[in-house]
This record gives sequence, C-alpha cells and structure tokens, in this order.
Amino acid sequence: MTDFCAPKIWTMKGFVKDDILGGKKALDVGCGPRKLPGAVGMDMSKFPGVDVVHDANETPWPFEDNSFDLVLFNQSLEHLDDVSKALEDAMRVLKSKGRLIIQVPYFRSVDAFADTTHRHFFTSGSLELIGILKLEFRTLGFWYGWPHISKNPLRQLFKNFIHQHPNFYDKYLSILIPIECLTWELEKRN
Repeated sequence: MTDFCAPKIWTMKGFVKDDILGGKKALDVGCGPRKLPGAVGMDMSKFPGVDVVHDANETPWPFEDNSFDLVLFNQSLEHLDDVSKALEDAMRVLKSKGRLIIQVPYFRSVDAFADTTHRHFFTSGSLELIGILKLEFRTLGFWYGWPHISKNPLRQLFKNFIHQHPNFYDKYLSILIPIECLTWELEKRN
C-alpha cells in the first residue's frame, strides 16, 4: 500500500496548516501566499512565506539536482508558459523516488477560465501526453477533485464511477457535472 502525500496536503478540512513533511525537503512551486508548511516556497512575487523569489518559467531553477523529496504544484502549473519545461526541472531537482504532486483546475471548471492568467487547461489524460512524465515517473494516485473519500455517499459513488470511466466523464458527463480540480501524485523512477 502506498503512503500518499496528497491526502495529507489537501485534507477534509482544506489545505494543510501543519508541517506534515516529517523532515523531508519539499519545494512548493508558485506557492503565492499559501505555502505548504515546512516547504521551501518559490514564487515570482515576494508574498509572505516565499523563500526564493524566482519565476518558474525561467529554468533551471536555482536549486541543485536531486535536492528535494517532494515538489508541489498547487494550482500553479496552469500559469506557466511551458508545462513540459517546468516538469523537466521538477524532475531534475527531485531525488530518486521523490514525489511530484500536482493539482490544477479541471478544464470544465469555472475556475479554469475565471483567472485570465491561466495558460493551460487539463483533463484526466493531459499529463499522459507529456513525454518526460511517461518515461521518468510512475503514477501513484490520480483523483478527480480532492484526494480523499467524500463524506457524502452519493458524491463518493459518483467519484468512484468517474474514476472507472474517465474518458466517458471527460467527454460527456463533465458537461453536466464538472468537478473543480484534478490531483496527481507521481513518483520519480530513478
């Protein structure tokens, strides 16, 4: 059984408020004013909590190779110019078996289009098209929405159905019932 990090970051009560890293070194890319507690926060603006002011579009990032156990893109990947380039640098700074955790707005979500700085839109299959992810990472978890079981049994039944039929959901059912976000947890192979 895999010990997932994503459900510890996005809890039933919202984004985690305590340091859950257990001594592991994490990088929160594009953290803004809401940084993962205990992580190194990198953002292009000097918000409270930002440790390194750097535009994630500019690679290489100012970190050594293999220096982080976890890299988090929390609602930030959709803002970047080149998703593949950013993920390549995330792979570079991740240690072997390090975790890459991504949460982005779902392409049918109102949030995806409400922010005019969003450059990319995502479906359940979007990351499968990025070569470096297929070659260098294995998917540990994927969730429509937040990575936990819903307290509402009907909502959980719906989540179970769409996870079993992602293409049907993305193409047809999501028009009627769009979810807010997509969440992935990946592990670097080497």
